[in-house]
Amino acid sequence: MARPQKSRCICSKPKITSFAPQGCVADGSVNLTYDEYEVIRILDFLKMTQEECAAKMDISRPTVTRIYDSARQKIADAMVHGRSLTISGGDVVVCEKMKPECAGMLYCCHRQQE
Repeated sequence: MARPQKSRCICSKPKITSFAPQGCVADGSVNLTYDEYEVIRILDFLKMTQEECAAKMDISRPTVTRIYDSARQKIADAMVHGRSLTISGGDVVVCEKMKPECAGMLYCCHRQQE
């Protein structure tokens, strides 16, 4: 029997939840889950390592790799095929307050609420 999936901890849900191609009619849609968005945000925008990302999201490093690969494939599909990209869903838990490890983080969602 497979182990049940562990909820992934994300900082916050994104404010912008869809992107559409310009210059043509979108040829379908691709959905990026909240945990895929969070992995892209942490690894590519914040430039953290996969180990740091795993600790921040309370998941294993191999799980970060799988989520990252899936997210990159979906983003590439949307770009190459002219599909709109939406961000929603996934088994996630949104953190409710700033964690001690986020104290120095410029882009922590809780810092923007202060």
